[in-house]
Amino acid sequence: MIQERKAMYVLVDNGRVSVRDVDNLKAFHVEVTGDIADSELDELLRLRNYGYVSGGSAFISVARVRESATDVDGVAAMVDYAQSKGWVDDDGEALQAHIVRRQ
Repeated sequence: MIQERKAMYVLVDNGRVSVRDVDNLKAFHVEVTGDIADSELDELLRLRNYGYVSGGSAFISVARVRESATDVDGVAAMVDYAQSKGWVDDDGEALQAHIVRRQ
């Protein structure tokens, strides 16, 4: 069995959206359960004020990430790193995240 590396992630499950593993700032992704199209995911993220989908990636609100995490300095460092790599939207207000689909 391959052990997956833990990371902060946004879970989208049955219409609910939440930030999980908030203290693990080594990686970041959006995990989706069920079979929903990117357009449906985009609508749900926007409706819940978490972000949006564009070009096959999710963009998650930096403010949402900050309010969910307990390590303020760690989140600031994660955001700075993402900005240095270009993993933010044009306004710098959302972090780019790959979408992991689970059945």
